Amino acid sequence: MGKAARFCKKFLGLLEQQANPIRYARKIGVRIGEGCRISGRTNWGSEPWLITIGNHTALSFDCTFITHDGATWGFRGKPGYENIVRFGRISVGDDCFIGAKATILPGVHIGTGSIIAAGAVVASSVPAGEVWGGAR
Repeated sequence: MGKAARFCKKFLGLLEQQANPIRYARKIGVRIGEGCRISGRTNWGSEPWLITIGNHTALSFDCTFITHDGATWGFRGKPGYENIVRFGRISVGDDCFIGAKATILPGVHIGTGSIIAAGAVVASSVPAGEVWGGAR
């Protein structure tokens, strides 16, 4: 595939993501429930098939889902860590809200009815019905 074809494919993907973000998410492998809302672009990471979004959940703009920890690259060649790779599924329950520019890290489950504040970095699972903000 030539440069022009790759550019066109990427451009058309961006247009599709903007026009119908839920259809786009499903197309790339995200399991997303009914009655959801996505505002703006979402960064689904490199393994979107590891992400599940429940019913009636809203994602604000520029949310990021990271399903693997790239930091292991720095010490992967050291004794005892030769083949370490960290991947994890991400699941968001029903009736949740993920604020603008929030980042959800590998292995996190966000419980039903929870709210994640704008700009939060979520590194551990959130119990149902809680409101989290900042870096936790």
